[in-house]
Amino acid sequence: MNITPTLSARQERIVEILRTTPSITTVELAQRLGVSGETVRRELQTLADDGIVQKFHGGVSLHRDVQESPFQLRLRSNVAAKRRMARQVSALLPDGASLVLDNSSTACFVAEALAERRGLTVATPSLEVARALAHSGDRHTVMLPGGTLRSSDMTLAGANALRFAAQLHPDYLVVSVAALSARGGCLDFDPFEVEFKQAVSPHAGTVIVAADASKFDAPGLITTLPWDSVHVLVTDRAPEGELARATAHLRLVLATDAVSPAADPAAP
Repeated sequence: MNITPTLSARQERIVEILRTTPSITTVELAQRLGVSGETVRRELQTLADDGIVQKFHGGVSLHRDVQESPFQLRLRSNVAAKRRMARQVSALLPDGASLVLDNSSTACFVAEALAERRGLTVATPSLEVARALAHSGDRHTVMLPGGTLRSSDMTLAGANALRFAAQLHPDYLVVSVAALSARGGCLDFDPFEVEFKQAVSPHAGTVIVAADASKFDAPGLITTLPWDSVHVLVTDRAPEGELARATAHLRLVLATDAVSPAADPAAP
């Protein structure tokens, strides 16, 4: 199967919808995305040519191989935006800080962006994140929990990992999520990922959520963090409407080519 190096924000949104809906008609998909049927058909043809979706009469579903390895697909999705966000997150973290990175694909890009920083202590349940940090040599201290390895995304999961998370008191918690909802807050699908983030967030000095605009009002199932538990939102486009009102109390950092200064990330 030939997967393209990157997906557009709309293509990634299509994949996210298909992860939660095994199959969907093109008409329903167009309605969910708020675009024309022609636009959806054009995007689906590109995804089908790359082996990411398989089309049937009137509808579409994810290719079987993609369903089995969604994390690798996320690593190839919306790469430019994730790298910009990662640079902004890195700029918010002072050398010598302690932080927790989650097991998201965005966290992998943040780990890469930390390569030139020094003296960080980083805890994570993700072997992929730990591997990216290891490329920095001895610049940082990396802590991993015990647990059961989840091969689909190389995450150490289970009760031991949650006990580890509950004992952490980091300066920063940096996470990404499946969706940003005006009423639901930060949403995810996986119960372990929700519990891990919830175990750390009450003890973190500053909670940073990094999520690109494709996550605005995207599908989500479980509230991971309510908005009053978040201090900083790093994204690539300013929220609008109800989402803007729900996040008005947060420090908003827009991921552009220019990197924001690192002073007091919790400041409005």
